[in-house]
Amino acid sequence: MKFDKFDRVLIILLAVAIVTIAGYSFKALPEKTAIVESRNMERELATQARQGLLEKLYAPDNTALQSAQYQEALLKLEEINVRYPGEAHGFILKGEILNRMESYEGAAAAFVRGVKLNGDYIDRQSLLSRRPTIESLVNKTIARAALAYRNSAGNPAMKEHLANLNYLKSRLAGGCE
Repeated sequence: MKFDKFDRVLIILLAVAIVTIAGYSFKALPEKTAIVESRNMERELATQARQGLLEKLYAPDNTALQSAQYQEALLKLEEINVRYPGEAHGFILKGEILNRMESYEGAAAAFVRGVKLNGDYIDRQSLLSRRPTIESLVNKTIARAALAYRNSAGNPAMKEHLANLNYLKSRLAGGCE
C-alpha cells in the first residue's frame, strides 16, 4: 500500500493527538495526588483540633478523674453533657468513671452510647481510642452478665446489659452497626 500526502498528514495529526492526550494524562496525575494529600492533611488537622478542644473542654473532669474524685467528676461531666448533649467523649468518660467505680452496667451503657456516636473510640489507630478499657470491661463482665441473665431471664435490665456487652464485643471484633 502506498501512502500519499494526505495519509502522511493524517498519521502526523494522529501522532500529535496521542502525544497530547498522553501529556495531559500524566500532568493530571500529580494534581490528583496533591488533592488526596491535601484532604488527608485537612482530616489530620481536624482530628488534632477536635482532640485539643476535647482536652480543653473536659480538663476539669479529667483532673477530678485522675485524683479519684469520681462523684465530683460525674457531676462536672453532667454539666458538660447538658451543654454538649451529642458529644461522644462525655459518654466515654462517664463509662470510664463508672468502670472505675465498678458500676459495670452503667459503664457498658455509657460506652455503647459513646461508640454509637463516634466509632473512633474503638479504632486502634485513633488518637481518641479507648479500646483497652472497653475490651477489659467486656472480657471481665460478659460471662457474669450472661449467667445473671440466664438465672433471671425475665429481668429487662439484665437483658439490656447483656445486649450492651454483646454490642461492644461485636464492635471490638470489627463489626459495624
